[in-house]
Amino acid sequence: MMPPGAHGVDQAPVALAVEPQLRWRIKARVLPMNRIFASLASLLAICAWTPGVAAAARYTDAQAYCRALGTIDAPDRRWAGPKLPPWIARRLLVDEDAWVAWRCADGQVLACVYGANRRCDAKARTSRHADAAVRAYCHAHPDADFVPAVVSGHDDAVWWRCRGRRALAGHVDAVDARGYLARDWQAVTP
Repeated sequence: MMPPGAHGVDQAPVALAVEPQLRWRIKARVLPMNRIFASLASLLAICAWTPGVAAAARYTDAQAYCRALGTIDAPDRRWAGPKLPPWIARRLLVDEDAWVAWRCADGQVLACVYGANRRCDAKARTSRHADAAVRAYCHAHPDADFVPAVVSGHDDAVWWRCRGRRALAGHVDAVDARGYLARDWQAVTP
């Protein structure tokens, strides 16, 4: 036996007694959601059939990837090849499992080998205003000829020294158009 109000095969639906104000509130909340879902479904259908909105091209050749994208700081979802293409490892004389970053600049492949004092993924700090660590070092080591990179940071393009207890900006290393230390990156070709 079915519970009261359940719709059986041979029974007509039972109308629920709902007050008119409550019925209006239910419709007011359900109807806009139906319109939102219908609009969203229409938009998705249009995007699925619109040229150029479909899935982006995928690349397995780093040179073709860079020629197509021009400039990008790191491979993105369009890169379908290995993390480090074998020819880049061979060109840099490192193993294929070495810590190497590569990116595209003006259609060229650039590569950087990570090292103890080299962070390939960090853009260079070029500020000529000493941070707290550099100021503290100069306060503790007056007239030091240089501030070690362990203090100033390995991604700092500015070479610091101390005059008395004051930090002075010295030589500034070259930074490329994307903000990376130019000395760390080299163009590579197969």
